[in-house]
Amino acid sequence: MAERPSIDADHPWPWLDPFSESASSFFNGRDDDAQALLRGTLASPVCVLFGKSGLGKTSLLLAGLFPLLRARTLLPVALRRIEHGAGAPSLSAQLLRVLGEAVQKAGLHWAQPAAPSEADADDPAALWELLHDRRRPLLDAEGGRWTPVFVLDQFEEIFTLQPDEQLRRQAFQELGDLLENRVPPAVAARLEAHDELIDAIDQDSQPYRFLVALREDYLPELETWADLIPRLGLNRYRLLPMSREQALDAVLKTGGRLVDGDTAQRIVDFLGRQASPARAAGAPGTARVPRDVRRIEPALLSLVCASLNADRLALNPAGSRLDAADIEARGAQILDRFYDDAFAALPDTQREAAGQWVEANLITEGGTRRPYPLVDIDDTLRASVRQLVDRRLLRIENTEQGDQVELVHDRLAAVARQRADATQQRAEAADRLRRANEAAQAELIEQRARAVELAEEAVRLKDERAEEALAASRRVRRLAAALAVLAAAAILAMWWALNERQRTADALLAQQAATEQAQRQAVVAERSAAAAISAQLAASQALAAAELLQSNQPAERSQASALLAGASTAYQTAARDTSAALSCPSGRRIYPQVGGAGDVAAVDPAAAVLRAAGFTVPRTDVVGRERMPSTTEVRYFRKAEEAGALAATAALSSGGMPNVPARYVRGYEDSTTVRPCHYELWLVVDGKP
Repeated sequence: MAERPSIDADHPWPWLDPFSESASSFFNGRDDDAQALLRGTLASPVCVLFGKSGLGKTSLLLAGLFPLLRARTLLPVALRRIEHGAGAPSLSAQLLRVLGEAVQKAGLHWAQPAAPSEADADDPAALWELLHDRRRPLLDAEGGRWTPVFVLDQFEEIFTLQPDEQLRRQAFQELGDLLENRVPPAVAARLEAHDELIDAIDQDSQPYRFLVALREDYLPELETWADLIPRLGLNRYRLLPMSREQALDAVLKTGGRLVDGDTAQRIVDFLGRQASPARAAGAPGTARVPRDVRRIEPALLSLVCASLNADRLALNPAGSRLDAADIEARGAQILDRFYDDAFAALPDTQREAAGQWVEANLITEGGTRRPYPLVDIDDTLRASVRQLVDRRLLRIENTEQGDQVELVHDRLAAVARQRADATQQRAEAADRLRRANEAAQAELIEQRARAVELAEEAVRLKDERAEEALAASRRVRRLAAALAVLAAAAILAMWWALNERQRTADALLAQQAATEQAQRQAVVAERSAAAAISAQLAASQALAAAELLQSNQPAERSQASALLAGASTAYQTAARDTSAALSCPSGRRIYPQVGGAGDVAAVDPAAAVLRAAGFTVPRTDVVGRERMPSTTEVRYFRKAEEAGALAATAALSSGGMPNVPARYVRGYEDSTTVRPCHYELWLVVDGKP
């Protein structure tokens, strides 16, 4: 995946990525939190930073705290993720490695080389011995002393990614020696063996600091190690959602020339209008926060601002400022894409089940958030829920009732409600179609049975005619014998015989006619059966078409045959679009854009021909005339989707809109906010942009 643009004046928001230290000038709204965290870091050898997912702990550390530390000759030494598993270095060895990298990058040096008696770098006690060595202070080029501050970010991974309890205990033992200033056994043994080390190693002072950052829902796990490392529970700072004032700073100061005061207020109001107040109770070591003081989610704030900025850059030429005039509609679209992209990142085997679980358990009938106990989640869904937490769609709250899972914003709950309603409608439509098919199958079976009855009736008639012919033949033989005996009645007998022959001939002809008739009836029956099958299939399709019309009026049922022809055309179109459907699991979607509300009605003819061509046309967006191009055009956002854009222009041409160009918009090849097969029709009405 291509990297996102670096943070600069044209790209001041990093989507859902954290702000880096080099982008600290664009990190705003968290000054009070950064200063409070600095005080906590200076106050004692270890400080614990905790907060729920999506509040920007990493950004606060990198872009907020680290510049403040460097200004006080404190060297940030960040270990973003602890290595786990067989063969991984010890925690102390990993810290020693990142310390060396940070020292080199900052242009610092140790006062003198390592002594021969010191521990090997792979020894878990090597870091402790280095940090306590009086002979080796950390210096800059002017001889100024620096103090390392070790930052263990995403520390919850020691609980989630380290399954070996023995290795986890070893890591906490090493960390405890550093935080509690306990002399490791290996160092104690070297002090016994090397007398010169006794004066060199300062066993009392702690010329370093530690900051441990983790998700709030893992505080109970950290508490279990408080007996081994008591200092983990003494100095803590809880990061909360942003207040309105902090969020305004994060928009105005970060956006600079791109944002004015009115736009910033619209964005913050949009995100804060339905957000739930922060739950401040229940977190150890923190005070209760008044309701409605902090409730803006920084992750969603960055997401919305970055998306609006991407829309600005997509204009030709690029706009000078963010446009939040229609933030209610566009903001909802951003959250729609964010919701769908979070599930799209799940494995195919888990996506549907996870979506059904969220829509069934985390929203109310009215479309607001509903928490769900973490312990009650089925084991088969836990991995998916964790991924959705990492994608910042869900979060885990610590409450008096225990850990609860919930959606991060009520706006996302409304999206989930829409998805749940759509799923239910699809299920109901599928059930109606299933019942119609079952009725059609039953009718087909009945007609087949009737065809069999007709064939059997034809065979029976044939047999009856044959029996009648045989009986007539017997009568002829009896009459012939009578003629020989009754010579006196020869003329009468002859006449009778002739009459009987005629009847015999008639009977034979009747037999032949009956046989032929039976054969014709059998053929007719067979053809009737085949015709019944075809007719029933056609009837099934007509019933489905009539069902789509949602009408039971007899007059409209007569239109079913015409609808079948349209269904055939649709099936041919679906066959042509199979390859496109494989790359577009949700179908090709095209969003009409018009300059004003009065232009919305003009979209209907274009939408009709686009739908006939296989496109989904969800809604029409009013973007303002100043954003419209000079002529109508179809926009696409990935080069590989040019064929879909050309298909849209061809459909418009066939519908009476010739010469509509397809224009490629750069910057979205690997976007997670603009979904695959997303197109836009920028419709200029009567030549008015």
